[in-house]
Amino acid sequence: MTKPFYIIGFMGTGKSSLKQYLAKSNHVIDLDELFETHTGMDIPAYFDRYGEAAFRLQESRLLQNARADYIVTGGGIVEREANMEWMRKQGVIITLDLPFEACWERIKDSDRPLVRNGKAAVHTLYERRRPLYARANHVLDASLCTEAIAHTLNQLKEVEG
Repeated sequence: MTKPFYIIGFMGTGKSSLKQYLAKSNHVIDLDELFETHTGMDIPAYFDRYGEAAFRLQESRLLQNARADYIVTGGGIVEREANMEWMRKQGVIITLDLPFEACWERIKDSDRPLVRNGKAAVHTLYERRRPLYARANHVLDASLCTEAIAHTLNQLKEVEG
């Protein structure tokens, strides 16, 4: 198998849309979906019951066992340095980048646990994570259409995968 491409980025950057597009012709794993299957709970319910620290621990375990061409992560995967080191060692990290206001417009009405904290708190989280996302091997403009992003990824896969 070629090196996996880890797709990271803040909430609302289009990781799920990209996953659906890539899955048409590639083996793709969505860590959030894998988490829900593995735990039998949706992520908001898990957060409510066990908290973010327990969620991040489970997420890290799933990351280390995931095998696919593309592995789409949750936005907070970068919160643990060990996750970044793992992804860099195993494959290629791709960040989908989008300005905060565009992300907020996409997520503000969602049931995501961290969105419940309000726009100011989410903006603080966005600013805290930005330097972590910037450490990816490649940063792609997530304002482009999904097809254009997928095309770029396929080109990178030919070179680096």
